[in-house]
Amino acid sequence: MMKNVLSIRSLVFTALFSALFIVLSLQQMKLTLTPIPITLQTFAVILAGLFLKPKQAFASILAVIALTATGLPLIGGKGGLSLLLGPTGGFIFAFPFCAMFISLVVGKMLENERLMRNKAVAAIVLFVIMESLSSLLTYVLGIPWMMKVLDFTLHEALVAGFYPFILGDAIKSALGVAVAIGLASLILRIRSSSAGAPSASHHETMIIR
Repeated sequence: MMKNVLSIRSLVFTALFSALFIVLSLQQMKLTLTPIPITLQTFAVILAGLFLKPKQAFASILAVIALTATGLPLIGGKGGLSLLLGPTGGFIFAFPFCAMFISLVVGKMLENERLMRNKAVAAIVLFVIMESLSSLLTYVLGIPWMMKVLDFTLHEALVAGFYPFILGDAIKSALGVAVAIGLASLILRIRSSSAGAPSASHHETMIIR
């Protein structure tokens, strides 16, 4: 019975972050803090990685991609194989892996009592993690994909798909750090309750005392 409850919780949390990814992918959800409007797709990936266990985080984004492949307009209000196989397809396919790796690394970090007690160090480490795994990792697949689809040189692909977004990526990573530190105890509680960890009480005590 308990296993069934945990399984249902896992599905519910996975579905919730799938929905969040869809909502934050909408064009209307852009931030205009920089000359290039900031999309919130990668921020949704960060949140999935923070609040979900690795398998759940991966599945939450992959589910949206799979549904998008059927033609449903779920990513930026668009859908279909033409979107997934288009110039930005590499970035999209990188998202599930980004969420999974963030979950793996951040989960261990939040449980590290000594590290989390030093907020300044924790913030710096978390920022590096967010920036590396939520943003820079997408370019590892996204830029070569764009070069192939559009027959771009490396320079052309970087100008079109990397340089304009560096500042926006840093802002989203900073927001992720603020969420991770400000809601650390809640994050640990959700990760534990949805995945069947023994108890979150010890971890919560570590973070808030």
